[in-house]
Amino acid sequence: MKMNVKMLLAIAMMATVSGMFVACDDDDPKKEIEETAQEIALSPVNKQYVESVVVPTYAGLADAAETLVSSLEKFGESKAQGDLDKAGEAWKEARKYWEWSEAFLFGAASGYSIDPHIDTWPFDRSAFDKYMSKYNPSEDDDDAATLSEAIATGQNLTGFHAVEYLIFRDGKVRAASDLTANETWFAIEASNDLYLNSCKLLVAWKGEVSKDRQEMLDEAEFEADNFGEEFINAGQAGSRWKSATLAAVQIIEGCQDIVDEVAAGKIGAAYTGEDVNYIESPHAHNSITDFYDNVMSCKHALYGSMGDIKEAATGSLLAYTAITHSEKTAAVVKALEKALDEIDGPVNGMKRPFVNNYTDASCGEAIEALEALDAALDELKNALVE
Repeated sequence: MKMNVKMLLAIAMMATVSGMFVACDDDDPKKEIEETAQEIALSPVNKQYVESVVVPTYAGLADAAETLVSSLEKFGESKAQGDLDKAGEAWKEARKYWEWSEAFLFGAASGYSIDPHIDTWPFDRSAFDKYMSKYNPSEDDDDAATLSEAIATGQNLTGFHAVEYLIFRDGKVRAASDLTANETWFAIEASNDLYLNSCKLLVAWKGEVSKDRQEMLDEAEFEADNFGEEFINAGQAGSRWKSATLAAVQIIEGCQDIVDEVAAGKIGAAYTGEDVNYIESPHAHNSITDFYDNVMSCKHALYGSMGDIKEAATGSLLAYTAITHSEKTAAVVKALEKALDEIDGPVNGMKRPFVNNYTDASCGEAIEALEALDAALDELKNALVE
């Protein structure tokens, strides 16, 4: 039988009440009862978050990255425009799943420095040109080994934005004839590194991957903690999250982190003139899609499911807070939809492409909506721990 959050909360309250009458020395037994009830109710919320949001997001990322590798390898053999076009589609698909993951960069993505490795921008074009003039990796094994090491250990010459730069120009897939053999080699190598790191994220949250992927991770000598298991078991021995409530707070803080980054950095750096070169995904003209998907990552995290969701899933964090803190939950929902609309909604939306319109007033309106969302999330977070 499926139980909704209200039922879980009621059961938790009854269970804790039955055992609380012996706690005569407690200063505030009612508060302890409420806290224990919240712990019991939030435990399945955290489990759903891992199993219905985090793991499938990283699984989608790994699958799309694998398709990107195979598409580029096929292009390397065929030199056909159609195969390069498919690689461009695969890059955008992988990019979607990555941006959907940015509300939970805590854990493996930050702990193993995967985020800065695969998603640092702007791409260092001058350094890349120097590499291409100095090395010939498509024909020289020593040169290939040197560049493979640079790709595996660097930041500004690998990951999403290296592959983006090699596949796209001015929002379109490049002409197949424009790519040199060395550029094709670099794109394949960087996409393989992206695939490897996607699998690292997946195994770190799921605890297991396919045999082929595990062999690849073993070859890379990568061993991960099981962040998914720890998050689900928050409050138990062995988990870095000391309570189910603190794990749920981490969900909200993960959302706040990316909301702040989009407002102050991804949009704000160029809009304010602080750094007009700090523009994400400029060659694919994917910036606004990136911003929108970042906010969707928050929606997925809070609503407990993925895709074009309309309401919070049963067992999600927002389904719980809708009962315990209804007004603050409603404020988050309203602010979330406003932020999505101001970035790329059917009514408003930022002027495309961002790389050519980063001073447009629509950017400022999006920033304001994101700041309002951050404030609403802060109110909800504080309500959980007060």
